[in-house]
Amino acid sequence: MIKTISKEEFNEKLNSGEYTLIDVRSQEEHDEESLADSDVCDITQPDFSEKIEKLDKDKKYLIYCRSGARSEHALQVMEQMGFKEVYSLEGGM
Repeated sequence: MIKTISKEEFNEKLNSGEYTLIDVRSQEEHDEESLADSDVCDITQPDFSEKIEKLDKDKKYLIYCRSGARSEHALQVMEQMGFKEVYSLEGGM
């Protein structure tokens, strides 16, 4: 399943412990404010696809950004790469 979900659904999935959390913002933004235990894969960097490609496509992922726009784009990229379960936080943080 690849889709955008509400903050409530996102938090439920995050609290389940079954998901890897990915912040698609810049390292600087992440350093200022981020969700606990999230990995940074900056979608604006040229190596974004390369970093994402190294992830296990069979694992479950939650992705987020500030407003939801970058995570929506990352969601599309991950879907095209064949990831099976990725959810984007609607509206961002």
